[in-house]
Amino acid sequence: MADEALVDAFAAPGGMSANEAEAALRDALERPTGYPPLRQIVVPGDRVVVALGPDVANPRFLLDVVTDVLEGAGVEADAISLVEPAGRVEPFDAGPRIGAREAHDPATREKLAYLATTEKGSRVYLNRTLTDADVALPIGLIRQDPLTGPHGPWSVVYPDLSDEATRDVYRRSHRDAPPGRSPRYLPDDEGVEVGTLLGAHFQIGLVPGSRGPVEFLAGRVDAVRDAGMAALDRTWTFRPESRAELVVAGVGGAEGPTSLHELVAGLTTAGRLVRRGGKIVALSRAGGPLGPSLQRLASAGDAEAREVLQGCEADPDHLLGKMLAHVLAWADVYLLSRLDAQLVEDLSMVPLERPEEAIKLASRSDSCLLVDRADRVRVELADRDEA
Repeated sequence: MADEALVDAFAAPGGMSANEAEAALRDALERPTGYPPLRQIVVPGDRVVVALGPDVANPRFLLDVVTDVLEGAGVEADAISLVEPAGRVEPFDAGPRIGAREAHDPATREKLAYLATTEKGSRVYLNRTLTDADVALPIGLIRQDPLTGPHGPWSVVYPDLSDEATRDVYRRSHRDAPPGRSPRYLPDDEGVEVGTLLGAHFQIGLVPGSRGPVEFLAGRVDAVRDAGMAALDRTWTFRPESRAELVVAGVGGAEGPTSLHELVAGLTTAGRLVRRGGKIVALSRAGGPLGPSLQRLASAGDAEAREVLQGCEADPDHLLGKMLAHVLAWADVYLLSRLDAQLVEDLSMVPLERPEEAIKLASRSDSCLLVDRADRVRVELADRDEA
């Protein structure tokens, strides 16, 4: 690729070593923002429930440090339990210091408890183990999801640990914009409100990097949210001068398998960076079975995507189907993945067999943008012309 063809490139932040991460986490728990240290908000006899986000990498490390602080404050090991929403791709060992472990079931009424009604009028039902706790301690990744907006520990409580009806509303809603439009980067204040109503005032957020945590944030939920958004602005925001004819996007990381949600999120980011009618090359290890909406697209042939997906809003992957259709209508997509090549073609993308094929496509382009971990990147174009 000619030097003048490279418009700009984004590299994901690296992250801390294991020793640095432990020191940073302990410091955040001892000196939180707007709240006393974690060791001071618990007393002997408290039942503590840790609500852990499904996308937190290396969760055993986090749990070991948190339980160490809790036990040092007099909380018994068998009084510390773990509640997890669905969505974790790879299982992990929580260790012997977790007294009980529960996978959240949003569809069983007996496992839910009414909490309150929000200012927007939403009746909030949450995991009963969480509402019965003396201390609820949410831990979540602070990240930008190109499909659904900002996420943090507040999202783990609501909607992740709420009832199926609420989770379905969130699946159907799409608060960000399709390719060619400016996205919305403001977090949902309702999640912060629910955390406050629950009494989960102290929350722990982790800003991720490609090789480990970039930053730990702990303290009052609204302070963690505000500091988290500032951290994303510093570390995960890509501000190229203009769109390009070709965007080469790395999707997913080394911490585990790449989901289809991450794949479509990465393609959505690339769609915001490429010119209309341009090319996207997505390099990923994405795989897994298609949900019903993606299956409909794969079987649609030449049919209009909007017609194929009309009336299918209840599909759990409807947002993925809708956003993939937006991207494919905006640009041509070349995909390296672990999906079957014929399936990739059925989804109206061009399958790549080797990463080196991206080099040939880049060498033929007059302008190119490179973006690492496109599934987590925020895009702010200097040229705001929305074409």
